Amino acid sequence: MKLYHRSKYYLAKAILRAYVFKLFNLKNFKFSNLVIIGYKSGFYSKNNGKIHIGEKSFFFDNVEVQSRGLLKIGNNVHVNNHSRIVALDKITIGNHVTIAQFVSILDHDHKFELINDKLELDGYTTSPIKIGNNVWISDKVTILKGVTIGDNVIIGANSLVNKDVKSNSIFGGVPARLLKKL
Repeated sequence: MKLYHRSKYYLAKAILRAYVFKLFNLKNFKFSNLVIIGYKSGFYSKNNGKIHIGEKSFFFDNVEVQSRGLLKIGNNVHVNNHSRIVALDKITIGNHVTIAQFVSILDHDHKFELINDKLELDGYTTSPIKIGNNVWISDKVTILKGVTIGDNVIIGANSLVNKDVKSNSIFGGVPARLLKKL
C-alpha cells in the first residue's frame, strides 16, 4: 500500500509517535522496523497486556488498540481510520492484512445478569481471535470473540463475523456467511 496522500512531515511524525510510545511502554510494546501510528491514534496496554507489531505496519488516524492480554500483529498490516482492536484475551493477526475504516475486532463480551429488573454488568467472557494471512476486512465489519479467519479471505462491508471463516473465500452479511470460494 503506497501512501500517496500522506506528506513526508505526516509520516515522520507518525513514525516518531510509534517510537515515543515504545519508549514509555518498553515491557509491553514491541515492534519491528517501520511502524506508523497516525494522528489521534491510541495504543493502550493495561494489566500487563502485550502488543507485538511486525514490520511495515500502518495504523492511520483515530485508531484505537487496547490489550489486557496478548495482541500479535504481523508484517504489512494496515489499519484504517476509526477502527479498533481490543484484546482482553488474545488476538493474532497474520501478515498482509488490510483492515478498512470503522472495523471492530473484539475478543470479549460483557457478562451480565438481570437482578430485580436491573441489568448488572459483571466482567467479561473471552475467547481468542485468529486472523490469517492475506485478508481484507472491509468497512464497518465487526469480528466477535472466538472467531478464526483463514488465509486469502475477503470480508464484505457491514458484516458481523461470529463464526469461523474458511480460507480462500469471500464472506459477508449479518451474520456473515459464505458468498463465494476463491
